[in-house]
Amino acid sequence: MNRADLALAVEHYRALAPRYDHFTRRINRIRARAIEALRLAPGETVLDAGCGTGWCVPALAAKAGGAGRVIGFDPSPEMLAIARSRLEPDVSGRVVLIESAAEKVALPAAPDAILFSYTHDLIRSHAALDNVLRQAKPGARVAATSTKLYAPWLFPANWYLRYSHRSYITNFDALEAPWSLLAEYLDDFQVSTGPMTQHYVATGRVRGLPAQDAKKT
Repeated sequence: MNRADLALAVEHYRALAPRYDHFTRRINRIRARAIEALRLAPGETVLDAGCGTGWCVPALAAKAGGAGRVIGFDPSPEMLAIARSRLEPDVSGRVVLIESAAEKVALPAAPDAILFSYTHDLIRSHAALDNVLRQAKPGARVAATSTKLYAPWLFPANWYLRYSHRSYITNFDALEAPWSLLAEYLDDFQVSTGPMTQHYVATGRVRGLPAQDAKKT
């Protein structure tokens, strides 16, 4: 398995940050679908893993309500600066944004739900998923969305997809099924996609500890 290059990704997003929301405006609909798939309830804590510019944060905060909480983390200080700037005063007190890579982040609370929105490098890393998911509540709901390859016979479109995503992804491992590693960690795993689309929404629940391990924690 290939590994993502965190330093390269942070460098890319330093340049991309001011224009990121404009460049990615065409994925807003699929991101909204992933948020809906979390089925958030008022009062819950939700994690936006690799939150970037925080496009999803206001919607997550609205669904979690006044008693809820949103946690986000991202390794790019430039992306996080934009995320902080978009928070309205009535929301900012319920949102915690952390500058950290997924492999090292320490969450201030165990989330009831986790969103992975366009975080391909993150969900292709065992170390990242191990660290993030072990801090979630057992049974926490998960939704993931990002880019995947089209059907193999659409090779010109797939070539262009790889080419156009060089600034967003540093690890092109398993781009035909980016969710395959995440699926190993989840129960009730499902994927909604198709051969003629580059998008997907994957859902599931964080697998709880086996009974003998749960007694030790």
